[in-house]
Amino acid sequence: MTATTASRARISWPEIVSWLLAAVLVPATLYGLLSDRAYRLDQTLRLESVAQDVLTLAIVPVLVLAGRRARAGSAAAHLLWLGLLAYVAYTYLIYAFGVPQNSAFLLYVAAVALSVAALVDGVARVEVRQLRLGDHAGAGWFLIAIGLAFAGLWLSDLLPSLGGLPGTIGVGELPYPVYVVDLAFALPAITATGVALVRRHPAAPVLAAVVLVKIVTLGLAIEAMAITLLLNGLSPDWPVAALFLVIVVVCTAALVRGTRRLAAPTPGWLRPTLWT
Repeated sequence: MTATTASRARISWPEIVSWLLAAVLVPATLYGLLSDRAYRLDQTLRLESVAQDVLTLAIVPVLVLAGRRARAGSAAAHLLWLGLLAYVAYTYLIYAFGVPQNSAFLLYVAAVALSVAALVDGVARVEVRQLRLGDHAGAGWFLIAIGLAFAGLWLSDLLPSLGGLPGTIGVGELPYPVYVVDLAFALPAITATGVALVRRHPAAPVLAAVVLVKIVTLGLAIEAMAITLLLNGLSPDWPVAALFLVIVVVCTAALVRGTRRLAAPTPGWLRPTLWT
């Protein structure tokens, strides 16, 4: 591979990995929507998984478009792309551990591997001091509140059950994967990003954009689940649906405000390789 070819491959990486993910996500979601053996779970969990597949399938073209715009040099598209990668990584990590193994298992693993690799690479290559996103201390406090509130909510279910079984457990009485992913990764990341915003760390706005996009997509998934349950004659958890609707509105407003305040990045805001 010549130097010019290698350089073009590096520049094209967001678009390439987006198409690779599309090739993984489309069959994975269609399998979940069309196969009776995709989700051998109780009716509520099965319908919620189907609703998640519908949202993920709708996000695929947005992911590809964001990857194309990121390749063209759009900072806003790059941040949106990273946030969608975080959503894919979160969702399919839970699928890989929380869904009884089915014919799409290797697709779930591939989705996690591709999205995590692209997310780490895409975040690490941003020269944060050359990407000016303004002051967002208010959003920082909001993220801290979300992180601590949901950590407290999950712990309120887990701590009283020490020595026994919690109210929510996974398939086959295995640990509930949402608890694992949230308490070990997602909620600490959200809280730490909020603290970094409040302390005005230069990397915080970039990380916050990624976190906010991920929260919005997760909130939309919760709303899709509530609608799906309602259409199938079941009663959704209305307080949770209402809470996430508020969270989606607030996070979307923060993203719109941040996009409007995004100054034109200086040349070199995104390094072509991770190690240089």
